[in-house]
Amino acid sequence: MNPLLKSIALAVLVNAVMLAIAAFLFGNFTITTAGFAIAVVLFTLLTVVLKELVLGLVKSFVRAYTVVGGLILTWVALMLTDLIVPMDGFHIDGVWTWIGVTVLVWAGAIAYGEVDKKAPEPRGATGG
Repeated sequence: MNPLLKSIALAVLVNAVMLAIAAFLFGNFTITTAGFAIAVVLFTLLTVVLKELVLGLVKSFVRAYTVVGGLILTWVALMLTDLIVPMDGFHIDGVWTWIGVTVLVWAGAIAYGEVDKKAPEPRGATGG
């Protein structure tokens, strides 16, 4: 399988699992089947785009980005997903639910990053 497609498929799978676990654990996080499919694709797309944007802006602070930036990026992607997907399909309500869902999904992204070490480098990142 193409490494890029494998990386995307793994990201979609991890995001789907983490959003499903978050919806199960947090009563104020509601998601329907149709909303789930849309949310997983949209959330994955947003995290990839936002990550590339943030990395381009803060290359000198990569270590700090990993923790703080990762949490913020996850929160922003969840917020945008919550705003774009219709409320009856995907909705997070309450401060503690937002914090819990963000941390849980972020932790899944960290685990995904550890598993997907062979992901292709962004364009222009290779030295040769």
